Amino acid sequence: MTIIMSHPKTKPSLKRLKSKIIIDRLFQEGEGLHSKHLFLRLIEDETSSDLYAGVSVSKRNFKKAVDRNRIKRQLRGVLKALSPIPFAGSFMLIFKGKKLPITQNLIDEAKLLFAKA
Repeated sequence: MTIIMSHPKTKPSLKRLKSKIIIDRLFQEGEGLHSKHLFLRLIEDETSSDLYAGVSVSKRNFKKAVDRNRIKRQLRGVLKALSPIPFAGSFMLIFKGKKLPITQNLIDEAKLLFAKA
């Protein structure tokens, strides 16, 4: 078991977004950024030293749970490839494409999205 400790002056550690309250707040108050296949909702919180991240895939576009789970694994891999992410707060990364993606294409799109943020 690894424990992630964060120092206030270091970049925030990445944690899973699980709170329904924060997720609702993301979609009501958060800023939205789009790319071709990705949608990013985020709320920056400079007082927090943690970064909460969630990933999502539409059930309408991918009927099979196997496909949705694969894309979610790819999105989590993208977040690990991009870490450290340069802000603190909460965000949700949503895949809105209609075909199974290639991981490298997702990484490139996510880099562009986080550069806008």
